[in-house]
Amino acid sequence: MFIRTLAVALTLAAPVFSQSLPQPLSDTVSDFADVLDATEEGRISRLLVETRDATGVHMVVVTMPGIATQGGAGQRIEDYGKALFNAWGIGAADRNDGIMLLLDTEGREARIALGAGYDPVYDGRAARVLSTAVLPSLRDGNFAAGIEAGIASARERLITPFLAGTPVSVSDGFETPGDGTGLGNILLGVGAVGGLAGFGFWRSRRNRRTCPNCGSLTLDRSTEVIQPPTRSESGLGMQHLTCSSCGFNDHKSYSIGYSMRAGRQNRSSFSSSGSRSSGGSRGFGGGRSSGGGASGKW
Repeated sequence: MFIRTLAVALTLAAPVFSQSLPQPLSDTVSDFADVLDATEEGRISRLLVETRDATGVHMVVVTMPGIATQGGAGQRIEDYGKALFNAWGIGAADRNDGIMLLLDTEGREARIALGAGYDPVYDGRAARVLSTAVLPSLRDGNFAAGIEAGIASARERLITPFLAGTPVSVSDGFETPGDGTGLGNILLGVGAVGGLAGFGFWRSRRNRRTCPNCGSLTLDRSTEVIQPPTRSESGLGMQHLTCSSCGFNDHKSYSIGYSMRAGRQNRSSFSSSGSRSSGGSRGFGGGRSSGGGASGKW
């Protein structure tokens, strides 16, 4: 009897949590903390629209005056960011490529939440985006500068290599301290000696991904369509991950977007208030996050 009562209580409580999450103010910037003036918000919104137009990747910026006041009481920013990301459906449903930059001004904490399509190596790259581009300006009290630098860095360090589909490491594309002597030259020498042998090895594994279990670049990914999409409804696919080094296996379902015409119609008619958003906004695409990304404090 107790178990049945508990199950009913949990079932009833689940919708309450989802309803407590705020609705987006736009599909570019939702400044709940009111830390941006009209000029800054407009500039950031245009930057996000330009990024989306150029790459097809939907990135949003959210500021909160404490996540506890916005349905996140007792939660870590990582869990809250994932819940908000999925509630809003950031990014394309068939690629799960969305990105959210979330700032909690009360906890002085920032989070880059990534769509489920990004490999775990991008978590480290997101951490570098925060530490090198976003957090320094936030520590100086300049929210607009930190956000704008974060968008530019995310486009270069996250979106561009993701779209190219090439293997990356955490440090690729980031400047490292020093003048190029010492360890850098030693590594360069080792690389030159082993270059020819290593080239063949890299070629044989360039389409592999980093295993989240053992860290080896031996993770194979394949997908299959379980239910094809129609002109009015999304389909269902299954992603299979297998590591040849440690035997790791994982299977994840994902949504397949319905017809391109229907998708465009859905995006262009979005707005949280029922009318079309300004600044070239086109709505959310139903993307999801599995919790990937990075957090940092200022």
